[in-house]
Amino acid sequence: MQLNVTSSRVVLEPGQVLTLDDAKGVHIRPRGARVWITEEGDCTDFVVNPGEDFIVSHRGRTVLQAIDTTWVDLQEAA
Repeated sequence: MQLNVTSSRVVLEPGQVLTLDDAKGVHIRPRGARVWITEEGDCTDFVVNPGEDFIVSHRGRTVLQAIDTTWVDLQEAA
């Protein structure tokens, strides 16, 4: 499935994974709890806290995993 939207809110349960393909420039904002993020082509993993903004900097696959139940706002760069 391919979903094309400029912004969305996704609810993630603990341990649930969300995969984004070719999402360079997308803003990821966790709202309820921290999320773990890793990007294809970057050996660094990130833990992003609620209210913080993470911008995907690489093409390829980006993987988010919820540490606790949370919702995540996703928005394409303007």
